[in-house]
Amino acid sequence: MQKYQDQIRQIALEIGFNEVSFVDARPLLESEQHFLKWREQGFAADMNYLLKDDPINARPQELIKEAKSLIMLTANYYSPCPPRPSAQHGRIAAYAVGLDYHKVLRKKIQELINHPDLVDLFAKSKFFTDSVPLLEKSFARKAGLGFRGKNTLLISRETGSFNFICEILTDLELSGHCEQREAIQCKDSANALDCFVRTGLPVTTRATQLLATLNPRNDIECAQCTRCIDICPTNALPDPYQLDSRKCISYHTIENRGEIPEELAQNFGEWFFGCDLCQTICPYNRRHCEQGKAIQTFPEFKAESGFGHWIYLPEILDLELGAQPSPHALTKALESHKFIDPKALTTIKKYLAKKSELREEDLDHIFQIKFARTPLLRPKRLGLIRNAKIVLNNANQAVVS
Repeated sequence: MQKYQDQIRQIALEIGFNEVSFVDARPLLESEQHFLKWREQGFAADMNYLLKDDPINARPQELIKEAKSLIMLTANYYSPCPPRPSAQHGRIAAYAVGLDYHKVLRKKIQELINHPDLVDLFAKSKFFTDSVPLLEKSFARKAGLGFRGKNTLLISRETGSFNFICEILTDLELSGHCEQREAIQCKDSANALDCFVRTGLPVTTRATQLLATLNPRNDIECAQCTRCIDICPTNALPDPYQLDSRKCISYHTIENRGEIPEELAQNFGEWFFGCDLCQTICPYNRRHCEQGKAIQTFPEFKAESGFGHWIYLPEILDLELGAQPSPHALTKALESHKFIDPKALTTIKKYLAKKSELREEDLDHIFQIKFARTPLLRPKRLGLIRNAKIVLNNANQAVVS
């Protein structure tokens, strides 16, 4: 199966994925126990998709009965963030500055599995990207695509942590010698070589190249570093490798549909949608974040494809019921808004021309058009309005103090 691995990897890299590896589809029972313990502590908050009975998160065969292997792929999404334009702008997490990654990556994977040289291989396959309850980071770690950081994210020594993870489940036996990737997660190059010897794996040229990516100082993954824990303004990382979603800025600004406790909201600062603090402070991302260097990424994930790193918050408040006295007034206000679809404003104008008054459902419809194809749809209109008010209030409090 080595030739299939090489062929799949080559085509995937040509399409634009950053890393590709293969792992067997055996259940990750240890990871499953960690997951169950994590949610028993209440750290999953009220995210229902993580709270289902009899979770299948660590069991690929629950998704495809014939699954024998997973093809794990990563796609980097980092882009440098420019300075804040004004106190009336809210910051968007790097993963959401472009288009919706679910749709983009589905299209890219379809391109891969439908490639003329591969289409017959994937007759019994399914692909996912953060769309099923699968422990993607655990499988990616087992495939050797990185290690688990203290911020709970998958960290690649080559590309850092600003990576989307996606996978193809297949009935093909493809895992083979890919434990070579896993072996380099050992503490240092000597131990990594021992891993190869113990498992009977040949130290190939590929393996030697992978070993060379180890930190030359032989640091042990995160070692004594606690920067991600220390920088979190809401203490959402109570212990290394533990995330309490109930305190996480990303959870509250994206997933939480209710009110956000004031004692948390006042620490959100400029973060309007998501948060990247525990990533930008990470030494494995430093060369990108501090030097402004971007890794190869799909054009759809770049800031110019979406709303970018900063959004003008009064635009969000224009979509609150009562903010504009009439459809005509809202139409005039929207003319100064940013739209990523050049046809969106015309569509909205035609819609509002038929209205004599504004209702909640009208504003919801306009919201859907304005933010179509972007991750910003996730919190819904009222969620974004709530977030905008929090950031503007934080800016005002900063001026007062």
